[in-house]
Amino acid sequence: MLASRPVREALTTSHRQRRGLLVPVANPEGVAPLIAIALAATRPEDPPPRVLAMVNRAGEVPPEQGAAPSSGALQSAIDYARSRGARIEAEAMWSENPAADIVTAAHTAEIDWLLLGYHRAASGSDTMGGMVNRIFGDARGLPINVGVFIQGTDRPIERVFAAVDGGPDGRAVLELAARIAQTQKCRMRALLVSGRMPQAEPDDDLIELIRGAREKMGRRLHTDVLSERSLNQLFKQTPGRLLIVGRKFAEEVQFPLHETPKGDRCVIVVQGTEP
Repeated sequence: MLASRPVREALTTSHRQRRGLLVPVANPEGVAPLIAIALAATRPEDPPPRVLAMVNRAGEVPPEQGAAPSSGALQSAIDYARSRGARIEAEAMWSENPAADIVTAAHTAEIDWLLLGYHRAASGSDTMGGMVNRIFGDARGLPINVGVFIQGTDRPIERVFAAVDGGPDGRAVLELAARIAQTQKCRMRALLVSGRMPQAEPDDDLIELIRGAREKMGRRLHTDVLSERSLNQLFKQTPGRLLIVGRKFAEEVQFPLHETPKGDRCVIVVQGTEP
């Protein structure tokens, strides 16, 4: 069993050295879209996504010392990856504190991205509540980006929309969107969220971020400027299947995180870490 608190010792691993995704799974029904996005976000030089199921036996003692738990969600992930001819690393662990153990596993394995599936709180009213909110808190201050995937479908992605600002969330949004667009060989539209509203002119650091992304992506990258910091305008300017948005900006515009996206739209809400 993993330790039930996230690692907080002095960090010795830089962002450039950390690679890969950790993908916790719990609900077999939501596994396919989550694994599809994880595979899309995995660069050729990265290790395969590590898919982890934390199993809580509600205080019961495992039948045998050292016996691994079984997980329907983990088996669904294995089956999905096999059907796509893709590689994943799959593991199930006993845990009395899944949120803390997930963050500890990601930090110990020197992984730079945690990708979580859609979770409702016990009340059924808040996607960001419960374990997801605890993971956000435990990962803060560690060199781990967190993405919460509010899934709709695992259908192919034709274009990635990303709401990008110059803060840690925006930088992580841009990185994740670029990974997916490059792997899927699809177009990407970066919607620039400026701190100079209402002038809606991009900040200097934001322009520099986009310049670096354009050097890597070339003509696949298109940009636009969010003309108003509002949920309605965000939706108007991001009419595609996949939208990636920073956590702070999502909270600012009151993004409806308690709802599953309508139709086949997918949303990833990202908490970035300081560079």
